[in-house]
Amino acid sequence: MPPNTEILRRNPDDPNAGVGAPPGTLVVDANAAETRLLVIDYTPDKHEEREIKDPAELRAYIDRQSVTWLDVTGFRNVEWIRALGEMLDVHPLALADAVNVPQRAKAEAFPDYVMIVTHAPEMDGDGFYSEQVALVFGDHFVLTFQERPSHDLFKPLRDRIRQKRGIVRGKGTSYLGYAIVDVITDTYFPVLGELENRLDKLEHRILKGELDVLTELYALRHTALDLRRSIESHRDALTTLLHLQVPMIQEETRLYLRDCLDHALSQAGQAQSLLDYAVSLRELVASQQAQRLNEVMKVLTMVSTIFIPLSFFAGVYGMNFDPDIGANMPELRTPYAYWIWWGLMLIVVASMLAFFRRRGWLGGRRRGP
Repeated sequence: MPPNTEILRRNPDDPNAGVGAPPGTLVVDANAAETRLLVIDYTPDKHEEREIKDPAELRAYIDRQSVTWLDVTGFRNVEWIRALGEMLDVHPLALADAVNVPQRAKAEAFPDYVMIVTHAPEMDGDGFYSEQVALVFGDHFVLTFQERPSHDLFKPLRDRIRQKRGIVRGKGTSYLGYAIVDVITDTYFPVLGELENRLDKLEHRILKGELDVLTELYALRHTALDLRRSIESHRDALTTLLHLQVPMIQEETRLYLRDCLDHALSQAGQAQSLLDYAVSLRELVASQQAQRLNEVMKVLTMVSTIFIPLSFFAGVYGMNFDPDIGANMPELRTPYAYWIWWGLMLIVVASMLAFFRRRGWLGGRRRGP
């Protein structure tokens, strides 16, 4: 029988709350969701599912003739969680890892059960949220902990059990543990797809000339980075789980767990690709900005080039020579000289514009030599 689990009530205004507490202490978080206990008890022939209001009600289901799955959502009522741990002989260190958020993803073997701590992803508005999920399974019971009741992670699995779809009803706790891990692994696929869609839409906006997207782009890049880290930690936990030599994990279940690990490996590669995609979009924005700046500089250069000969004409005929003292400038007394020079300047401007257009510098495509 493990030692009694201690409870610490955290003061939200004290950043050092919990420092120096005994190992295995359950920390009460004032922001945690209300605790809900859902029991699913089944055999190949029968199925029962109900919500219990007292952990003592679980005693009626704990036997070795059926599979008992207790799903705990919300960590506010740690007294209930401590009572469940004492009833099922779950070590206080395991309970603390399951309830105290956040914890790193891992898999550990205890004498009578196996524990897995991992994270389930969810796209939360414009960001990414990783919910901590813990799983404990022994010979005749499975215990799961979910951080948020609003994210009903295991509903598809409960439907399979309820409707007797697949082989889960004919298997034991080892297969149910795999099925739970498989559900968590599968939740990464839609999140990866949603992130890829957002990056695709952002790329189309950038190609259309919307360059004021750096804030959104960096947010998606951080989402991709967090998602990659979460997948990699989940993958590492699955690798550890497969290497555990414990009787609770049957050889048949290991085949399914290897398939689950293959999914996690492919997800890790996809997450890295999305992170590279986000980095390439940042380079695309920089390239578009540089191209836009080059276009502006090209226009300014052409304008300056056009005014160079005009400035020369104006400079020459703006010199203050007095024709009455012998320093006579040609054409000063020629009739219509003013309009002639205006015509010459217009011809020069038109010729330069035609040359720029022919070279492809001023609209249109560049023609051959």
